[in-house]
Amino acid sequence: MEKKPWKLVNSENVKPYVCGPEYSSKMLTGDEMAGFPVININEGTLQPGTRTGGGAHEETEIYYVVSCAEDTYVWLDDDRLPAKPGDIIVIPPHVFHWIDNTQSDKPFVLFTFWPRQEQNELYHIRHKAWGTSVANVDEGYTQKRLGKK
Repeated sequence: MEKKPWKLVNSENVKPYVCGPEYSSKMLTGDEMAGFPVININEGTLQPGTRTGGGAHEETEIYYVVSCAEDTYVWLDDDRLPAKPGDIIVIPPHVFHWIDNTQSDKPFVLFTFWPRQEQNELYHIRHKAWGTSVANVDEGYTQKRLGKK
């Protein structure tokens, strides 16, 4: 069995894809980035006073709330869930969901998990815009962290 090289990702070194003034997205992990199949993790930042448009997917999606203010909500069909840092929200297929950060003065930051990178619609948008799904700020980041550069 061929041994694959490990990868280090730190959000500070991942270039965000700015979707507009309200939302930016960083693809932290994906097959393309790792060079082998991995779970896709995306970091999304929703600005204060805004909300996402919402959607429903064919596959399960998982949210992990990194940071948010008290008056931030995740809507799951007709249920309004007050969001709290550390929440893990498992969103089954076909559940319409969106984030309401309209009453907040703090960015809402979350990690979104999918089994495959192609399930993340921004994977395709980044690929079209950049020719790749992930972009690092500094390609020598790992070597610097290891003290080798």
